[in-house]
Parts: sequence; structure tokens; C-alpha cells
Amino acid sequence: MEFASNALEEGGTYEVRVDAKNPKGEGIGKVNDVVVFIKNAKARAGKTYTVKITKLHQTFAYAEPIESSKYFIGNGSLIV
Repeated sequence: MEFASNALEEGGTYEVRVDAKNPKGEGIGKVNDVVVFIKNAKARAGKTYTVKITKLHQTFAYAEPIESSKYFIGNGSLIV
């Protein structure tokens, strides 16, 4: 039997849209039908992160956001 996690690589980077958050504060999304738990996802559902897969299992994965040097703050200002 082939598992969906074969489509991902540990250490690989992917774009993930946060669909929900769990009680631990992790963002939850999917990449190639694999559920991805994003540690330290500070945003609400709907935000897209570029993440690095840190731990890969057969049916799910853990990831951390790749820090960007640019981000927006609440008033719409861009911080570089």
C-alpha cells in the first residue's frame, strides 16, 4: 500500500494554507492530502505559510514556518 506521505520529503519546503488551529496553537493544513501541523503558526485560519517539514509520518507531518524578513503589522505597514 502506498501512503500519501510519499509525496512529501522531510526537510522539504512547501506552501500550506492554515485551515484550522488546534488547542496547542498549531496551525493545521494539508499538502498533497497529508495533514500538516504547523508549530508556532501565529496567524488565524486562512493564512498561507511557507514551511519546512521537520517530522514526517505515514499520514501526517509536523512543520515549522520559514521566517520571512518581511511581514505586515496590524495597521498595514510593511516591516523589512
